Amino acid sequence: MRLKTFTADTLPEAMTAIRAALGAEAVILSTTEIRGGGGGVEVVAGLDDGFDATDELAIEQADQDARELGEALQLHRVPEELAERLLFAAGTQRHADEILSLAAAFDSVLRFAPLPGGEAKRGRVVMLMGPPGAGKTATAAKLCALRRVARQRASLITLDLDSAGARDQVRTFAQALNLPLHEARDEAALAAAVAACPTDHLVIVDTAGANPFEPAEMTRLARLRGTAEAEGLLVLPAGGDALESAETAEAFAAAGARLMVASRVDAARRLGGLIAALQAGGLSLAGLGVAPSIGSGLTGVNPVSLARLFLPGAVPARASATGTRP
Repeated sequence: MRLKTFTADTLPEAMTAIRAALGAEAVILSTTEIRGGGGGVEVVAGLDDGFDATDELAIEQADQDARELGEALQLHRVPEELAERLLFAAGTQRHADEILSLAAAFDSVLRFAPLPGGEAKRGRVVMLMGPPGAGKTATAAKLCALRRVARQRASLITLDLDSAGARDQVRTFAQALNLPLHEARDEAALAAAVAACPTDHLVIVDTAGANPFEPAEMTRLARLRGTAEAEGLLVLPAGGDALESAETAEAFAAAGARLMVASRVDAARRLGGLIAALQAGGLSLAGLGVAPSIGSGLTGVNPVSLARLFLPGAVPARASATGTRP
């Protein structure tokens, strides 16, 4: 077999060079992402006189799959650089269908985490943060409902005392779920409220909407999170502009967000902003808001379930595809 190494800025460019140099019968033996410098990819290809036509069909199928994944990412308005990373990661995997290929790419490029609420970790405090109208209070109620389903206890603290209707809404949720509800207006009151919660409760802190581009609001939010010694969870609506979502996620990550729940997924047609936010903020995707109902409107997420949202028309090649990573 005649071997040759090709380098290019992107995998499609490398494939074009391989076809030009070795023809359509070239076999891809390995692909490596070049780190440092200008980046790019290094592809080792070979040409064998005894080439089997089935290998050519496999290459053509791989090219077709890459094109279809690229079209799906473009449809969802995924930023070009992030789309290239995902396509490269998908190209290094060998899976029987698009869903698993994209899932493997998501698993390689993005981060995932379980929803807070299902586990019995003692003394955990989670602070929900996000822009105005993102759905933080509804998400807080959904997390508390998950806690009840797991036969665990939760306490709810609200800092959103001035927004129109906010206090009535959180009181209604707390009453419906039979939750202890505490109100806090400043850092001292927040510290006292957290201390008053039983140590076997998951403590959910609901904050007022904050402007991610107003430094004073972000600084105050970071101080509140530090006072509560809380894990920051960004609630961000799906369907937003990718660049706007990315910059928003970066701002809240700087204020201490480490997890993210994407709200209103059921009302979004393009999800590029969702993964752009995750990648830009270095956040772990913990859940999806898929319906307004408190009891069933929040679900966990993994690379496979996220890939299915991006490729709703794709049919898994094997029934076992649902078994990838809980």
